[in-house]
Amino acid sequence: MVDVDVIQVGFGPVGQVHAALLGAQGHTVAAFDKWPGTYPLPRAGHLDHEIMRILQGIGATDAFRLQAIPIPDYDWVNAAGELLLRIDWNAPTPSGWKSDYLFYQPELEAAVLDAVGRHPSVTVELGWEAVEVTNHPDHVEVRVREVEKTEAGLTPTGNEKTVAGRYLIGADGANSLVRRQVGIEWEDLGFEEDWLVTDIEPHDRDMVIDMPDAGQICDPERPVSLFRWLGRHTARWEFMLLDDESPEDMAKEETIWSLLSRWGLSADNASIVRKKVYGFRSLIASTFRRDRTLLIGDSAHLMPPFMGQGLSSGLRDAVNLAWKLDLVLSARAGDDLLDAYTVERRPHARAYIEASMALGRVVCMKDPDEVAARDAAFLAGEVPPPVLPWLYEGVLDGGESTEVIGRLGLQARVEAQGRDGLADDVIGTGWTLLSSRGDYLDDLTAEQRAIIDALGMVHAHVSRAELDSAHSVVDVDADYSRWFRDIGSPIVIVRPDYYVFGHAANSAELGALLDRLAERASLTVSPAADAVHDKAAAQV
Repeated sequence: MVDVDVIQVGFGPVGQVHAALLGAQGHTVAAFDKWPGTYPLPRAGHLDHEIMRILQGIGATDAFRLQAIPIPDYDWVNAAGELLLRIDWNAPTPSGWKSDYLFYQPELEAAVLDAVGRHPSVTVELGWEAVEVTNHPDHVEVRVREVEKTEAGLTPTGNEKTVAGRYLIGADGANSLVRRQVGIEWEDLGFEEDWLVTDIEPHDRDMVIDMPDAGQICDPERPVSLFRWLGRHTARWEFMLLDDESPEDMAKEETIWSLLSRWGLSADNASIVRKKVYGFRSLIASTFRRDRTLLIGDSAHLMPPFMGQGLSSGLRDAVNLAWKLDLVLSARAGDDLLDAYTVERRPHARAYIEASMALGRVVCMKDPDEVAARDAAFLAGEVPPPVLPWLYEGVLDGGESTEVIGRLGLQARVEAQGRDGLADDVIGTGWTLLSSRGDYLDDLTAEQRAIIDALGMVHAHVSRAELDSAHSVVDVDADYSRWFRDIGSPIVIVRPDYYVFGHAANSAELGALLDRLAERASLTVSPAADAVHDKAAAQV
């Protein structure tokens, strides 16, 4: 007999979001973390539009959005201050949010923890350390022990217990006990550099500092990353350690103030919030699943921070895995659906690791001849910005991506029954069926309607007309009209993680698309008594 549906080891922001997603579906989750409280200092500092939509989906953006700072550009300059590369962080996005944001991690965690707290099926036990994992054919057991923080570190109190769950999630970071216990190996992609990361709070929070909002100084004498607005009151600098420097010396306050003096900062006008030397690595787990254990976040992958995609990749893991677990735990899909988690997320995360490594090699370059060649190539416009990955294969129509399938679906403004807002807030989230035609359900069989019902799929006719229909919404800015036109189809199915599953030209094609979805997602469905799931009608 199991105690909970899911045991989760680790409760940082990735684990928090994952627990909130499962809790929203009513699944029982027992989350453990060895630290007696949430970490009070910032670590990650960048999120993109896709992640803001995920946070919107768990109800965390109302509290967080005012603390997240949109940043227009990410500028890379050489030692002479010449612009080598500008990554556009102000481009239009499909997600209904600005492209990129900087933030202060404790403020993010406060908003996400509030979202977790709305779900009574999620229990969180801080100060409990996982020590042993035992796999069984139909469940997993985890032995945990209570620890307390002492001068010697985390010290066991003597209290122990064993918890049984249907599945185990390793969200316990780079040194994951879960990953090691189930025998999943790291693949090392070959990047390793030590950097000092320091967060600074000016005494005058509006202090004018001669630095970009976000940037890299590709100076072979001392590569530097710098971000003016890490939330609304701190700034961050990252300095690469040189060959003759030790982590201990670099983390001394006198060293930090010496490094920051070129920007006019000192102990007289600012305070050090955090200082730590990190080893920037490029590692990925050989698989993200073994039997009933699955890995998310840093337990599954580590990347250099030069694209700011470490936390974002972990949160993509969380939303991708959560909808699959939801279907399996509720017996609407077979366990083999969980194999698609590695198929989908590992190549996507690896692509971000490799892109981050490529940018890291640019900024970390020290050989004068190589630096000169690098600068010449960038200044001549011969090096394009990095290409962002999408879903390449998995639970997609046809099994692989196209120019539409496997790409992020659109979220724009809609209006229904006097309510105007972003589509996820008005129509609903989860599996979503959108159509520019009102007859999109007409030719579906009972079995195909049962698929909609089994998935709890919300659906809407998106029109520029104001129609008297429970499932009609107004395309306020005509963004959906353009989207359907660009896709070349009037009907689109979007997955709960906001990626397009497939599209259809008419109701008959939609029926066939639903059949393929049932097969790709290993669904177990039977004809429904009701024609269509009524979830959308209740929300529109």
